[in-house]
Amino acid sequence: MFLLTPEDIEITQVQHPKKASKVPILSYQGQTFRLLSIFSAQRQTEAQAAWRQMAEGEGKLCVLLEEPFRYSLWRQVRIDMGRLHPVAPVAYAQACVLLAQSLYRDVEQLLGAQQAKKFGAALEISLAQELSSMGGLGGLLRVNPLSEKLPQWAEDDLRALLLHLHRLAAQFFGRNRFVSRALLSLDDLPEDDKAMFLSWVRLSLLGHLWLE
Repeated sequence: MFLLTPEDIEITQVQHPKKASKVPILSYQGQTFRLLSIFSAQRQTEAQAAWRQMAEGEGKLCVLLEEPFRYSLWRQVRIDMGRLHPVAPVAYAQACVLLAQSLYRDVEQLLGAQQAKKFGAALEISLAQELSSMGGLGGLLRVNPLSEKLPQWAEDDLRALLLHLHRLAAQFFGRNRFVSRALLSLDDLPEDDKAMFLSWVRLSLLGHLWLE
């Protein structure tokens, strides 16, 4: 059992796997905990009693988080650490889909249908997990990312998509010969969304690929 303060821990909002909501997950020394109860500061004695009952009476590993105006009780839970990766803003997903669609069109228009088929097949192999949530390559190419609902990808998923897109496009067009043309597709986004996405790319390890 641990009595902790906000300086000791990290709390991440994780997408619930079955509901349209997010769940707070507390991380401490490589362990993860889910929220059970919240107590006002005036209920300190009750919070500590619940903490001790769970830890000593039930033998559960738990955390009592002490904040200026409240206490919260958290119980250890084993989860897929991948779920701790933040769900990316919709604008990031929209931008990545626009880039993928633009690159596919460019391959088809500039290199021909046969090369586009090879490009698509390579995409399906390298991005099988990301594309599965869209119904495969066909779903990716058909969707209107600005008006239709997109999967809730984690930021790591989108980083992988951008990395593989760049690698594949470089194989077909040559290094960086395609980037400026592909980035024009982002003009379809609202200006604020485009700026937010480009800032995220610039701060990531992919900035040197897409923005230099």
